[in-house]
Amino acid sequence: MDHPVRPATDRQDPAILVPQIAQSFRQLPISLIVNLAIGLILAAVLWNAVPTPVLLSWLGLLIVVTGARFLSLRAFRNAAPRSESDLALWTQYFLAGACAAGVVWGLSGILLFHPSSYPHQVVLAFVLGGMVAGAVPLLSPVSHAYWCFAIPIVVPISIRMMWAGDPLHLVMGLMMVIFGLAMLATSTQVHRLFRDSEKLRRELFSSIEVEQALEYLIRLDSLTGIPNRRLFEEELSKEWARATRDHAPVSLIMADIDHFKEYNDHYGHPAGDLCLVDVAQAMHHTLSRPGDVVARIGGEEFAFLLPQTDLSGAISVAEQIRERILALNLPHQASPVASHVTLSFGVSSSELASVSSPAELIRTSDIALYEAKRCGRNQIVAAPTSASDLDRVSKAARIKNV
Repeated sequence: MDHPVRPATDRQDPAILVPQIAQSFRQLPISLIVNLAIGLILAAVLWNAVPTPVLLSWLGLLIVVTGARFLSLRAFRNAAPRSESDLALWTQYFLAGACAAGVVWGLSGILLFHPSSYPHQVVLAFVLGGMVAGAVPLLSPVSHAYWCFAIPIVVPISIRMMWAGDPLHLVMGLMMVIFGLAMLATSTQVHRLFRDSEKLRRELFSSIEVEQALEYLIRLDSLTGIPNRRLFEEELSKEWARATRDHAPVSLIMADIDHFKEYNDHYGHPAGDLCLVDVAQAMHHTLSRPGDVVARIGGEEFAFLLPQTDLSGAISVAEQIRERILALNLPHQASPVASHVTLSFGVSSSELASVSSPAELIRTSDIALYEAKRCGRNQIVAAPTSASDLDRVSKAARIKNV
């Protein structure tokens, strides 16, 4: 029989425990130094008011507990825990350290209380109140840590004050109780605030990740899984600006599946979609550099953006792609070019005198692609280097289209 799964609480969720424990251990060094410094100052103030063996015993206990907490801090930094079981263990260590420190300071309310010296009593109460208040930001992120520290401090000094029996001490003891309760309530609020802020941070981070994922998805072609025209145009604009700044070439290859309409008519549109996927993935895997981009910019038309690549390098890449598609040996019985799927390529580069903008780079590669189709398809044609040759080829492409 299946048992229902209980929802994870903030103490069970490692994503919440990690910042809780890390935050507390991160603040621990300052707290330990302050604890030791205040303990030494208190011992100096009470040196002649409290029996020396009692005072030294208490001070030695404070030093031992502080040293143990420092060793646990160093061990935590070296361990860098992440699993739920490790985090639970370190939470227990932190709680034990907080409880031990609270007991030591609570003992001071009994052992170091001077029954007849009102000034010394005020100093002791002031120090313990400061310890209780100062521990709120350090211990509140971890559940129950502050309670383990504050209660052993407040209860003994309050009882010791009230035990004196006179009205003044009764009032002071009652004030310590009220102060302690107020600090416990404050700690609870701080813990809740920390927990809620951490959950909010996680939700915000998650929403940012989702938004980034959606932004990425809308730049992918849903059929082939490669970038679409939107991403291509963004990358072209970015790479053109970089090429201009670095005085480096950027090249563009336009590719078109030969007689793809006839392929769809002969094999059907579902088969045509599968053909597009196979061709697109083959193109994608042919590119080896991280900066190179292949995108589907039309029905059966693709574009290759090649940063830091000159015209001859782009022609070489186009030939690799052409051979990779031929190696697929996808049947195309309706093609007058070959019995298998072929592609035509038009190549251009920012090196050419006729190319002065991203739009010109696209136009010249388009002209070269149409020239490849006019000359029989299944081939690679580079854009002419001179403006006059480009105009001649462009005119011939327009005549062919008519």
